[in-house]
Amino acid sequence: MRTALKTLIVSLAVVAGFAAARGPDIVLPDGTTCKPVDPEIGATVADGKVSHFCQDGVALVGTTQLVDDQGLVTRIEYDPAAPATILSDALVGFEVRGVTLADGTTCLNAGKGATLAFLGERVNFTCDDDAVILGYFDWDGATLLATKGVVKYSEADGFTLAGHERMEVSVLDGSAYIVGSEWRLASFGPNGTAALPDHEITLEIKDGQVAGSAGCNRYFAPVTFGVAGGVTFGPAGATMMFCEGAMEQEQRYLTALALVDDYSITPDDELVLTGGGETLVFRR
Repeated sequence: MRTALKTLIVSLAVVAGFAAARGPDIVLPDGTTCKPVDPEIGATVADGKVSHFCQDGVALVGTTQLVDDQGLVTRIEYDPAAPATILSDALVGFEVRGVTLADGTTCLNAGKGATLAFLGERVNFTCDDDAVILGYFDWDGATLLATKGVVKYSEADGFTLAGHERMEVSVLDGSAYIVGSEWRLASFGPNGTAALPDHEITLEIKDGQVAGSAGCNRYFAPVTFGVAGGVTFGPAGATMMFCEGAMEQEQRYLTALALVDDYSITPDDELVLTGGGETLVFRR
């Protein structure tokens, strides 16, 4: 919510009277947090109604689609100096990995294997202390509600529901599993060449960027998660040091990273990036 669009919103708020934005923050798969805009302000970019501002030149437009724990948003990139100029737009899909409720309670997705249920609703999120979320969400495009329950256990009765209440959701965390951790390259290339132990290569994704060590130089690049779960990395920038014995590996790594279009997590919690005939395997 900065630059020209920030000025736009502030000026509109003065006229309309500033009200607290409604709806939850949305954390995108790339780790970017998008803040809701009050619908009464009516901010638009190139005729698209802005629902959330994310960072300089990035916003969400239109209505967030939410079915169970699967979400879909329209993400746009615009010129902050000329908000009517759209540089790109794309649908971004995400799985709700966690939520924060209005009272500060944080909850994590229990996964598809969860079987505990009360009031005819499955426990889909487990929260702080003994709290859970029953079922999924009620979403009218502005306010997101969930049913928070308190579960108790005794040997005599097993698990029982001690109480429940409707509560507003303040944060939907759709960040990808691979975001926010530092990953270390174990091997790469079609033949699984081991990374040089004395020139560690790392990768960390947060706030829409990937950064790390390429073995000698620090590198950074934009990252994009696709609607179907793929991932791509934009042109990389890097520092310009020379390290004997590391430069060939560094160039091969950056070339391979630029070809990536998909990722997966193995049962051993390894991150596997693939694309263009390349395979890069990372461990935490």
